[in-house]
Amino acid sequence: MNRFNQILAVLVSMLFVFLVLEGGLRLLGFAPRRTMNQFDATLGWKKTPSTSLRRHTGEFDVTLRTNSRGLREDESIVYDKTKDVARILMVGDSFTLGYTVERPDTLSQLLAARMRAEGRSVEVINAGTEGYSTDQEVLWLMTEGGKYKPDVVVLQMYENDIFWNSQDRYLRYPKPRLRGDLPPRVALKGTEQLGDPGQEPWLERNTALGNMLGGMAGGPQVPMLAGPRPLPAEWAVRIRDDDGDGWAETRNALKAFKVIAEEMNAKPIVVVIPDKAQVDPAARAAMSAAIDNPAYDPDRPYRGMVEAAKAAGLTVVEPQAAMVAASEGGARQLYFERDWHTNAVGNRVLAAQIDAALAAPEFLGPSPKEAPPVSLSSAAEHPSTLPRNLLIAVAVWAILGTLYLRRFPAEGAARSYGSVGALVGTVVGLIVLVSLLTSLLPIWIGRWVSTIVIVGILGAALWYLRERLPVMGELFATFVRRGQWYMLPVLVGLLSLGGLLVVAASSPWLAPFIYTLF
Repeated sequence: MNRFNQILAVLVSMLFVFLVLEGGLRLLGFAPRRTMNQFDATLGWKKTPSTSLRRHTGEFDVTLRTNSRGLREDESIVYDKTKDVARILMVGDSFTLGYTVERPDTLSQLLAARMRAEGRSVEVINAGTEGYSTDQEVLWLMTEGGKYKPDVVVLQMYENDIFWNSQDRYLRYPKPRLRGDLPPRVALKGTEQLGDPGQEPWLERNTALGNMLGGMAGGPQVPMLAGPRPLPAEWAVRIRDDDGDGWAETRNALKAFKVIAEEMNAKPIVVVIPDKAQVDPAARAAMSAAIDNPAYDPDRPYRGMVEAAKAAGLTVVEPQAAMVAASEGGARQLYFERDWHTNAVGNRVLAAQIDAALAAPEFLGPSPKEAPPVSLSSAAEHPSTLPRNLLIAVAVWAILGTLYLRRFPAEGAARSYGSVGALVGTVVGLIVLVSLLTSLLPIWIGRWVSTIVIVGILGAALWYLRERLPVMGELFATFVRRGQWYMLPVLVGLLSLGGLLVVAASSPWLAPFIYTLF
Protein backbone atom coordinates (compact mmCIF):
# COMPACT_ATOMS: atom_id res chain seq x y z
CA MET A 1 0.00 0.00 0.00
CA ASN A 2 2.88 2.39 0.83
CA ARG A 3 4.41 1.76 -2.61
CA PHE A 4 1.08 2.59 -4.21
CA ASN A 5 0.88 5.83 -2.20
CA GLN A 6 4.41 6.76 -3.27
CA ILE A 7 3.54 6.29 -6.94
CA LEU A 8 0.35 8.27 -6.41
CA ALA A 9 2.33 11.05 -4.73
CA VAL A 10 4.63 11.37 -7.74
CA LEU A 11 1.68 11.40 -10.15
CA VAL A 12 -0.21 14.02 -8.11
CA SER A 13 2.90 16.23 -8.02
CA MET A 14 3.44 15.93 -11.75
CA LEU A 15 -0.21 16.73 -12.40
CA PHE A 16 -0.07 19.79 -10.13
CA VAL A 17 3.07 21.13 -11.83
CA PHE A 18 1.56 20.49 -15.25
CA LEU A 19 -1.62 22.39 -14.35
CA VAL A 20 0.38 25.35 -13.06
CA LEU A 21 2.54 25.47 -16.20
CA GLU A 22 -0.47 24.98 -18.47
CA GLY A 23 -2.40 27.83 -16.87
CA GLY A 24 0.59 30.18 -17.01
CA LEU A 25 1.36 29.42 -20.66
CA ARG A 26 -2.26 29.94 -21.66
CA LEU A 27 -2.22 33.35 -19.98
CA LEU A 28 0.93 34.17 -21.96
CA GLY A 29 -0.76 33.29 -25.26
CA PHE A 30 0.58 29.78 -25.88
CA ALA A 31 -2.83 28.12 -26.03
CA PRO A 32 -3.20 25.85 -29.08
CA ARG A 33 -4.49 27.81 -32.04
CA ARG A 34 -7.93 26.54 -32.97
CA THR A 35 -8.86 26.14 -36.61
CA MET A 36 -11.95 25.12 -38.52
CA ASN A 37 -9.92 23.66 -41.40
CA GLN A 38 -9.81 19.98 -42.31
CA PHE A 39 -7.72 18.06 -44.85
CA ASP A 40 -8.86 17.92 -48.48
CA ALA A 41 -7.08 15.74 -51.04
CA THR A 42 -7.54 18.27 -53.87
CA LEU A 43 -7.27 21.64 -52.16
CA GLY A 44 -5.01 20.78 -49.23
CA TRP A 45 -7.63 21.86 -46.71
CA LYS A 46 -11.11 23.30 -46.54
CA LYS A 47 -13.43 24.64 -43.86
CA THR A 48 -15.22 21.99 -41.82
CA PRO A 49 -18.96 22.04 -42.62
CA SER A 50 -21.51 22.83 -39.90
CA THR A 51 -18.98 23.92 -37.31
CA SER A 52 -18.50 26.83 -34.94
CA LEU A 53 -15.27 28.37 -33.70
CA ARG A 54 -14.55 31.26 -31.36
CA ARG A 55 -11.30 33.12 -31.96
CA HIS A 56 -10.29 35.87 -29.58
CA THR A 57 -7.19 37.95 -28.89
CA GLY A 58 -6.59 41.25 -27.16
CA GLU A 59 -7.88 42.93 -30.34
CA PHE A 60 -10.92 40.96 -31.41
CA ASP A 61 -13.40 38.36 -30.22
CA VAL A 62 -15.10 36.64 -33.14
CA THR A 63 -17.32 33.60 -33.58
CA LEU A 64 -17.15 31.87 -36.97
CA ARG A 65 -19.85 29.45 -38.12
CA THR A 66 -20.09 27.44 -41.31
CA ASN A 67 -23.12 25.97 -43.03
CA SER A 68 -23.45 22.39 -44.27
CA ARG A 69 -21.45 23.28 -47.41
CA GLY A 70 -18.52 24.70 -45.45
CA LEU A 71 -19.24 28.38 -46.16
CA ARG A 72 -19.46 31.18 -43.64
CA GLU A 73 -23.04 31.65 -44.76
CA ASP A 74 -26.60 30.74 -43.77
CA GLU A 75 -28.19 27.47 -44.86
CA SER A 76 -30.34 29.50 -47.23
CA ILE A 77 -27.37 29.75 -49.60
CA VAL A 78 -27.83 26.81 -51.98
CA TYR A 79 -26.47 25.86 -55.38
CA ASP A 80 -29.59 26.90 -57.26
CA LYS A 81 -29.82 30.61 -57.90
CA THR A 82 -32.96 32.69 -57.50
CA LYS A 83 -34.23 34.13 -60.76
CA ASP A 84 -33.56 37.86 -61.36
CA VAL A 85 -31.04 37.96 -58.49
CA ALA A 86 -27.43 38.79 -59.38
CA ARG A 87 -25.16 36.32 -57.57
CA ILE A 88 -21.65 37.50 -56.67
CA LEU A 89 -19.19 34.85 -55.50
CA MET A 90 -16.21 36.11 -53.47
CA VAL A 91 -13.17 33.81 -53.30
CA GLY A 92 -10.08 34.62 -51.30
CA ASP A 93 -8.18 33.98 -48.08
CA SER A 94 -8.66 35.20 -44.50
CA PHE A 95 -9.43 38.77 -45.68
CA THR A 96 -12.48 37.46 -47.54
CA LEU A 97 -13.39 34.96 -44.83
CA GLY A 98 -13.10 37.78 -42.30
CA TYR A 99 -11.84 35.74 -39.38
CA THR A 100 -10.95 38.90 -37.40
CA VAL A 101 -14.44 40.45 -37.66
CA GLU A 102 -17.97 39.36 -36.95
CA ARG A 103 -20.03 38.28 -39.95
CA PRO A 104 -21.88 41.61 -40.50
CA ASP A 105 -18.48 43.30 -40.95
CA THR A 106 -17.10 40.86 -43.54
CA LEU A 107 -16.49 42.07 -47.08
CA SER A 108 -19.32 39.97 -48.50
CA GLN A 109 -21.93 41.16 -46.00
CA LEU A 110 -20.89 44.81 -46.28
CA LEU A 111 -20.94 44.63 -50.08
CA ALA A 112 -24.38 42.98 -50.08
CA ALA A 113 -25.83 45.56 -47.67
CA ARG A 114 -24.39 48.42 -49.70
CA MET A 115 -25.70 47.11 -53.02
CA ARG A 116 -29.17 46.45 -51.64
CA ALA A 117 -29.25 50.00 -50.30
CA GLU A 118 -28.67 51.06 -53.92
CA GLY A 119 -31.79 49.18 -54.98
CA ARG A 120 -30.03 46.14 -56.44
CA SER A 121 -31.30 42.58 -56.12
CA VAL A 122 -28.10 40.73 -55.25
CA GLU A 123 -26.73 37.77 -53.34
CA VAL A 124 -23.10 37.89 -52.23
CA ILE A 125 -21.51 34.60 -51.16
CA ASN A 126 -18.46 34.42 -48.88
CA ALA A 127 -16.20 31.61 -50.13
CA GLY A 128 -13.02 32.77 -48.36
CA THR A 129 -10.79 30.20 -46.65
CA GLU A 130 -8.02 30.97 -44.21
CA GLY A 131 -4.53 30.42 -45.64
CA TYR A 132 -5.57 29.89 -49.26
CA SER A 133 -3.36 31.16 -52.06
CA THR A 134 -4.52 32.01 -55.59
CA ASP A 135 -4.01 28.49 -56.94
CA GLN A 136 -6.27 26.94 -54.30
CA GLU A 137 -8.93 29.59 -54.88
CA VAL A 138 -8.97 28.82 -58.61
CA LEU A 139 -9.15 25.07 -57.95
CA TRP A 140 -12.02 25.57 -55.49
CA LEU A 141 -13.81 27.65 -58.11
CA MET A 142 -13.33 24.85 -60.66
CA THR A 143 -14.39 21.99 -58.36
CA GLU A 144 -17.05 23.61 -56.14
CA GLY A 145 -17.62 27.27 -56.91
CA GLY A 146 -19.15 26.69 -60.33
CA LYS A 147 -22.06 24.83 -58.70
CA TYR A 148 -23.32 28.16 -57.34
CA LYS A 149 -23.74 29.53 -60.91
CA PRO A 150 -22.38 33.00 -60.10
CA ASP A 151 -22.86 36.01 -62.38
CA VAL A 152 -19.67 37.63 -61.08
CA VAL A 153 -16.63 36.11 -59.36
CA VAL A 154 -14.49 38.42 -57.22
CA LEU A 155 -10.99 37.05 -56.60
CA GLN A 156 -9.25 38.69 -53.63
CA MET A 157 -5.44 38.77 -53.56
CA TYR A 158 -2.86 39.70 -50.94
CA GLU A 159 0.92 39.83 -51.26
CA ASN A 160 1.66 36.54 -49.47
CA ASP A 161 -0.24 34.72 -52.24
CA ILE A 162 2.77 35.24 -54.52
CA PHE A 163 5.21 33.11 -52.54
CA TRP A 164 2.73 30.42 -51.51
CA ASN A 165 1.59 29.96 -55.11
CA SER A 166 5.05 28.45 -55.69
CA GLN A 167 4.92 26.07 -52.70
CA ASP A 168 3.51 22.57 -52.27
CA ARG A 169 3.03 22.89 -48.50
CA TYR A 170 1.60 25.54 -46.17
CA LEU A 171 2.45 25.07 -42.48
CA ARG A 172 1.38 21.47 -41.71
CA TYR A 173 -0.85 20.94 -44.76
CA PRO A 174 0.19 19.91 -48.29
CA LYS A 175 -1.21 22.15 -51.00
CA PRO A 176 -1.62 22.03 -54.79
CA ARG A 177 0.66 24.05 -57.04
CA LEU A 178 -0.05 25.27 -60.57
CA ARG A 179 3.20 25.21 -62.51
CA GLY A 180 4.09 28.45 -64.23
CA ASP A 181 5.47 26.81 -67.38
CA LEU A 182 2.23 25.06 -68.47
CA PRO A 183 -0.95 26.37 -70.11
CA PRO A 184 -3.56 27.21 -67.42
CA ARG A 185 -5.99 24.40 -68.31
CA VAL A 186 -3.17 21.83 -68.45
CA ALA A 187 -1.83 23.05 -65.10
CA LEU A 188 -5.26 22.67 -63.52
CA LYS A 189 -5.76 19.15 -64.84
CA GLY A 190 -2.27 18.16 -63.74
CA THR A 191 -2.90 18.64 -60.03
CA GLU A 192 -2.46 15.43 -58.06
CA GLN A 193 -4.26 14.02 -55.05
CA LEU A 194 -2.53 15.12 -51.86
CA GLY A 195 -1.51 12.98 -48.90
CA ASP A 196 -3.29 13.39 -45.58
CA PRO A 197 -0.83 14.72 -42.94
CA GLY A 198 -3.04 13.37 -40.17
CA GLN A 199 -3.77 15.14 -36.92
CA GLU A 200 -1.17 16.85 -34.78
CA PRO A 201 -0.10 14.94 -31.65
CA TRP A 202 -2.71 15.10 -28.92
CA LEU A 203 -0.56 17.19 -26.56
CA GLU A 204 0.23 19.79 -29.25
CA ARG A 205 -3.39 19.94 -30.31
CA ASN A 206 -4.92 20.30 -26.84
CA THR A 207 -2.36 21.76 -24.42
CA ALA A 208 -0.33 24.96 -24.26
CA LEU A 209 2.72 23.08 -22.92
CA GLY A 210 2.64 20.62 -25.81
CA ASN A 211 2.09 23.45 -28.26
CA MET A 212 5.17 25.31 -27.01
CA LEU A 213 7.42 22.24 -26.84
CA GLY A 214 6.22 21.06 -30.26
CA GLY A 215 7.02 24.44 -31.75
CA MET A 216 10.50 24.40 -30.21
CA ALA A 217 11.23 20.89 -31.46
CA GLY A 218 9.79 21.40 -34.93
CA GLY A 219 11.46 24.74 -35.69
CA PRO A 220 10.03 27.34 -38.05
CA GLN A 221 7.12 26.06 -40.12
CA VAL A 222 7.77 28.42 -43.02
CA PRO A 223 10.78 28.83 -45.33
CA MET A 224 13.16 31.61 -44.33
CA LEU A 225 15.39 33.82 -46.43
CA ALA A 226 19.11 33.26 -46.11
CA GLY A 227 21.03 36.17 -44.64
CA PRO A 228 22.19 37.78 -41.40
CA ARG A 229 18.62 38.63 -40.41
CA PRO A 230 16.06 35.79 -40.57
CA LEU A 231 13.06 36.91 -42.61
CA PRO A 232 10.12 34.85 -43.91
CA ALA A 233 10.61 33.88 -47.55
CA GLU A 234 7.19 35.35 -48.38
CA TRP A 235 8.67 38.81 -47.70
CA ALA A 236 11.13 38.44 -50.58
CA VAL A 237 8.63 40.13 -52.93
CA ARG A 238 9.02 43.31 -50.87
CA ILE A 239 12.74 43.60 -51.57
CA ARG A 240 13.28 42.16 -55.07
CA ASP A 241 11.73 41.27 -58.41
CA ASP A 242 12.50 37.63 -59.07
CA ASP A 243 10.34 35.11 -60.95
CA GLY A 244 11.63 32.44 -58.57
CA ASP A 245 9.64 34.01 -55.71
CA GLY A 246 6.33 32.78 -57.14
CA TRP A 247 5.53 35.32 -59.84
CA ALA A 248 5.41 32.73 -62.66
CA GLU A 249 2.92 30.58 -60.75
CA THR A 250 0.89 33.65 -59.78
CA ARG A 251 0.58 34.82 -63.37
CA ASN A 252 -0.54 31.35 -64.43
CA ALA A 253 -3.09 31.16 -61.62
CA LEU A 254 -4.60 34.47 -62.75
CA LYS A 255 -4.83 33.21 -66.33
CA ALA A 256 -6.50 30.05 -65.04
CA PHE A 257 -8.95 32.14 -63.03
CA LYS A 258 -10.05 33.97 -66.16
CA VAL A 259 -10.45 30.69 -68.07
CA ILE A 260 -12.52 29.00 -65.34
CA ALA A 261 -14.75 32.02 -64.69
CA GLU A 262 -15.55 32.49 -68.36
CA GLU A 263 -16.29 28.77 -68.82
CA MET A 264 -18.98 29.05 -66.14
CA ASN A 265 -20.35 32.21 -67.80
CA ALA A 266 -19.30 34.40 -64.89
CA LYS A 267 -17.58 37.77 -65.15
CA PRO A 268 -14.20 37.73 -63.35
CA ILE A 269 -12.77 40.65 -61.39
CA VAL A 270 -9.75 40.88 -59.09
CA VAL A 271 -9.37 43.02 -55.96
CA VAL A 272 -5.83 43.48 -54.61
CA ILE A 273 -5.75 44.34 -50.90
CA PRO A 274 -2.83 46.60 -49.91
CA ASP A 275 -0.56 45.77 -47.03
CA LYS A 276 -0.92 47.79 -43.84
CA ALA A 277 2.48 49.40 -44.52
CA GLN A 278 1.07 50.87 -47.74
CA VAL A 279 -1.68 52.68 -45.84
CA ASP A 280 -0.37 53.47 -42.36
CA PRO A 281 2.87 55.53 -42.18
CA ALA A 282 3.70 54.17 -38.71
CA ALA A 283 3.38 50.58 -39.95
CA ARG A 284 5.55 51.44 -42.95
CA ALA A 285 8.31 52.81 -40.71
CA ALA A 286 8.10 49.83 -38.34
CA MET A 287 8.27 47.27 -41.15
CA SER A 288 11.14 49.14 -42.81
CA ALA A 289 13.09 48.96 -39.55
CA ALA A 290 12.28 45.25 -39.15
CA ILE A 291 13.40 44.31 -42.67
CA ASP A 292 16.35 46.75 -42.69
CA ASN A 293 17.00 46.56 -46.41
CA PRO A 294 17.41 49.62 -48.67
CA ALA A 295 15.51 47.81 -51.44
CA TYR A 296 12.40 47.38 -49.25
CA ASP A 297 9.30 48.71 -50.97
CA PRO A 298 5.85 47.74 -49.61
CA ASP A 299 4.26 48.82 -52.90
CA ARG A 300 6.34 46.37 -54.96
CA PRO A 301 4.15 43.22 -54.58
CA TYR A 302 0.95 45.29 -54.91
CA ARG A 303 2.12 46.78 -58.21
CA GLY A 304 3.19 43.35 -59.43
CA MET A 305 -0.18 41.74 -58.68
CA VAL A 306 -2.08 44.55 -60.38
CA GLU A 307 0.14 44.30 -63.47
CA ALA A 308 -0.13 40.49 -63.57
CA ALA A 309 -3.94 40.58 -63.34
CA LYS A 310 -4.22 43.20 -66.07
CA ALA A 311 -1.81 41.24 -68.27
CA ALA A 312 -4.17 38.25 -67.88
CA GLY A 313 -7.00 40.38 -69.27
CA LEU A 314 -8.73 40.88 -65.92
CA THR A 315 -10.41 43.97 -64.46
CA VAL A 316 -8.64 45.01 -61.25
CA VAL A 317 -9.93 46.91 -58.21
CA GLU A 318 -7.07 48.99 -56.79
CA PRO A 319 -8.23 50.30 -53.37
CA GLN A 320 -4.90 51.64 -52.06
CA ALA A 321 -5.56 55.33 -52.83
CA ALA A 322 -9.02 55.20 -51.23
CA MET A 323 -7.67 53.47 -48.12
CA VAL A 324 -4.81 55.98 -47.77
CA ALA A 325 -7.32 58.83 -47.99
CA ALA A 326 -9.64 57.20 -45.44
CA SER A 327 -6.73 56.58 -43.07
CA GLU A 328 -5.90 60.32 -42.95
CA GLY A 329 -2.21 59.74 -42.43
CA GLY A 330 -2.72 56.97 -39.88
CA ALA A 331 -5.15 58.95 -37.71
CA ARG A 332 -7.90 56.46 -38.53
CA GLN A 333 -7.10 52.78 -38.22
CA LEU A 334 -8.22 50.58 -41.11
CA TYR A 335 -6.24 47.58 -39.86
CA PHE A 336 -5.90 46.06 -36.43
CA GLU A 337 -3.10 47.41 -34.30
CA ARG A 338 -1.12 44.17 -34.05
CA ASP A 339 -2.89 41.89 -36.49
CA TRP A 340 -2.29 42.79 -40.14
CA HIS A 341 -5.86 42.20 -41.32
CA THR A 342 -8.38 44.93 -42.05
CA ASN A 343 -10.86 45.85 -39.36
CA ALA A 344 -14.54 46.75 -39.84
CA VAL A 345 -13.72 50.27 -41.08
CA GLY A 346 -11.14 49.00 -43.57
CA ASN A 347 -13.64 46.46 -44.88
CA ARG A 348 -16.19 49.24 -45.44
CA VAL A 349 -13.72 51.11 -47.63
CA LEU A 350 -12.88 47.93 -49.56
CA ALA A 351 -16.56 47.05 -50.06
CA ALA A 352 -17.25 50.53 -51.45
CA GLN A 353 -14.40 50.16 -53.94
CA ILE A 354 -15.64 46.75 -55.12
CA ASP A 355 -19.18 48.14 -55.41
CA ALA A 356 -17.97 51.02 -57.57
CA ALA A 357 -16.10 48.62 -59.89
CA LEU A 358 -19.16 46.37 -60.28
CA ALA A 359 -21.22 49.37 -61.38
CA ALA A 360 -19.28 49.40 -64.66
CA PRO A 361 -21.36 48.52 -67.79
CA GLU A 362 -19.41 45.28 -68.37
CA PHE A 363 -20.48 43.99 -64.94
CA LEU A 364 -23.80 44.97 -63.31
CA GLY A 365 -24.17 48.49 -64.67
CA PRO A 366 -25.19 51.65 -62.79
CA SER A 367 -27.25 51.20 -59.64
CA PRO A 368 -30.90 52.38 -59.48
CA LYS A 369 -30.15 54.58 -56.45
CA GLU A 370 -27.20 56.66 -55.31
CA ALA A 371 -24.59 54.75 -53.35
CA PRO A 372 -24.70 55.45 -49.59
CA PRO A 373 -21.68 57.18 -48.03
CA VAL A 374 -19.01 55.00 -46.47
CA SER A 375 -19.28 54.94 -42.67
CA LEU A 376 -15.92 55.91 -41.16
CA SER A 377 -17.20 56.93 -37.75
CA SER A 378 -15.05 56.12 -34.76
CA ALA A 379 -17.91 54.06 -33.33
CA ALA A 380 -17.35 51.56 -36.13
CA GLU A 381 -13.69 51.17 -35.34
CA HIS A 382 -12.33 48.55 -33.00
CA PRO A 383 -12.07 50.18 -29.55
CA SER A 384 -8.58 50.72 -28.24
CA THR A 385 -7.45 48.49 -25.39
CA LEU A 386 -5.19 51.24 -24.00
CA PRO A 387 -7.75 52.79 -21.58
CA ARG A 388 -8.67 49.37 -20.21
CA ASN A 389 -5.02 48.38 -19.73
CA LEU A 390 -4.20 51.70 -18.06
CA LEU A 391 -7.15 51.24 -15.71
CA ILE A 392 -5.94 47.75 -14.77
CA ALA A 393 -2.39 49.03 -14.12
CA VAL A 394 -3.68 51.89 -11.94
CA ALA A 395 -5.93 49.51 -9.99
CA VAL A 396 -3.02 47.11 -9.37
CA TRP A 397 -0.84 50.03 -8.28
CA ALA A 398 -3.51 51.35 -5.89
CA ILE A 399 -4.21 47.96 -4.31
CA LEU A 400 -0.58 46.93 -3.91
CA GLY A 401 0.41 50.42 -2.72
CA THR A 402 -2.29 50.38 -0.06
CA LEU A 403 -1.33 46.88 1.11
CA TYR A 404 2.34 47.91 1.28
CA LEU A 405 1.50 51.03 3.30
CA ARG A 406 -0.61 49.06 5.78
CA ARG A 407 2.14 46.48 6.18
CA PHE A 408 4.93 49.06 6.54
CA PRO A 409 3.29 52.27 7.85
CA ALA A 410 6.67 53.72 8.81
CA GLU A 411 7.57 54.03 5.12
CA GLY A 412 4.95 56.74 4.60
CA ALA A 413 2.39 57.08 1.82
CA ALA A 414 4.65 58.82 -0.70
CA ARG A 415 7.40 56.21 -0.48
CA SER A 416 5.00 53.26 -0.36
CA TYR A 417 3.00 54.27 -3.42
CA GLY A 418 6.11 55.54 -5.19
CA SER A 419 8.00 52.25 -4.76
CA VAL A 420 5.05 50.14 -5.85
CA GLY A 421 4.41 52.51 -8.77
CA ALA A 422 7.99 52.13 -9.95
CA LEU A 423 7.65 48.36 -9.68
CA VAL A 424 4.39 48.20 -11.63
CA GLY A 425 5.73 50.70 -14.17
CA THR A 426 8.81 48.56 -14.77
CA VAL A 427 6.69 45.45 -15.41
CA VAL A 428 4.33 47.32 -17.74
CA GLY A 429 7.27 48.86 -19.58
CA LEU A 430 8.93 45.48 -20.11
CA ILE A 431 5.67 43.92 -21.32
CA VAL A 432 5.06 46.80 -23.74
CA LEU A 433 8.64 46.58 -25.02
CA VAL A 434 8.41 42.83 -25.68
CA SER A 435 4.95 43.28 -27.27
CA LEU A 436 6.24 45.98 -29.61
CA LEU A 437 9.20 43.87 -30.65
CA THR A 438 7.14 40.76 -31.30
CA SER A 439 4.43 42.74 -33.13
CA LEU A 440 6.99 43.60 -35.81
CA LEU A 441 7.58 39.93 -36.49
CA PRO A 442 5.40 37.21 -38.00
CA ILE A 443 3.47 35.07 -35.54
CA TRP A 444 5.86 32.11 -35.83
CA ILE A 445 8.93 34.30 -35.13
CA GLY A 446 7.20 36.28 -32.38
CA ARG A 447 6.26 33.01 -30.70
CA TRP A 448 9.92 31.98 -30.70
CA VAL A 449 10.89 35.30 -29.09
CA SER A 450 8.27 34.79 -26.38
CA THR A 451 9.49 31.24 -25.83
CA ILE A 452 13.08 32.40 -25.43
CA VAL A 453 12.00 35.02 -22.87
CA ILE A 454 10.05 32.43 -20.85
CA VAL A 455 12.84 29.87 -20.96
CA GLY A 456 15.32 32.60 -20.02
CA ILE A 457 13.31 33.65 -16.96
CA LEU A 458 12.87 30.04 -15.83
CA GLY A 459 16.56 29.37 -16.37
CA ALA A 460 17.54 32.42 -14.34
CA ALA A 461 15.19 31.37 -11.54
CA LEU A 462 16.77 27.90 -11.39
CA TRP A 463 20.23 29.50 -11.32
CA TYR A 464 19.37 31.64 -8.30
CA LEU A 465 17.81 28.61 -6.57
CA ARG A 466 20.71 26.26 -7.36
CA GLU A 467 21.96 26.13 -3.75
CA ARG A 468 18.49 25.50 -2.35
CA LEU A 469 17.29 22.95 -4.87
CA PRO A 470 18.86 19.96 -3.01
CA VAL A 471 17.03 20.92 0.21
CA MET A 472 13.76 21.41 -1.66
CA GLY A 473 14.27 18.09 -3.44
CA GLU A 474 14.96 16.26 -0.18
CA LEU A 475 11.81 17.70 1.41
CA PHE A 476 9.77 16.63 -1.61
CA ALA A 477 11.33 13.13 -1.58
CA THR A 478 10.50 12.73 2.12
CA PHE A 479 6.80 13.27 1.48
CA VAL A 480 6.93 10.87 -1.47
CA ARG A 481 8.66 8.15 0.58
CA ARG A 482 6.00 8.48 3.26
CA GLY A 483 3.29 8.19 0.61
CA GLN A 484 1.62 11.41 1.76
CA TRP A 485 0.29 12.15 -1.73
CA TYR A 486 -2.61 14.26 -0.38
CA MET A 487 -0.08 16.81 0.98
CA LEU A 488 1.87 17.17 -2.27
CA PRO A 489 -0.20 19.98 -3.87
CA VAL A 490 0.24 22.10 -0.72
CA LEU A 491 3.95 21.30 -0.53
CA VAL A 492 4.57 22.09 -4.19
CA GLY A 493 2.67 25.35 -3.78
CA LEU A 494 4.68 26.36 -0.73
CA LEU A 495 7.99 25.43 -2.36
CA SER A 496 7.06 27.41 -5.47
CA LEU A 497 6.06 30.43 -3.40
CA GLY A 498 9.24 30.28 -1.33
CA GLY A 499 11.36 29.82 -4.44
CA LEU A 500 9.82 32.90 -6.07
CA LEU A 501 10.56 35.00 -2.98
CA VAL A 502 14.17 33.79 -2.92
CA VAL A 503 14.61 34.66 -6.60
CA ALA A 504 12.99 38.06 -6.09
CA ALA A 505 15.37 38.84 -3.26
CA SER A 506 18.37 37.68 -5.31
CA SER A 507 17.69 39.37 -8.67
CA PRO A 508 16.67 43.00 -9.26
CA TRP A 509 15.85 42.04 -12.88
CA LEU A 510 13.29 39.38 -11.98
CA ALA A 511 11.97 41.05 -8.83
CA PRO A 512 9.48 43.38 -10.63
CA PHE A 513 7.78 40.42 -12.29
CA ILE A 514 7.61 38.36 -9.12
CA TYR A 515 6.60 41.03 -6.60
CA THR A 516 3.76 42.13 -8.88
CA LEU A 517 2.30 38.63 -8.54
CA PHE A 518 1.85 39.24 -4.84
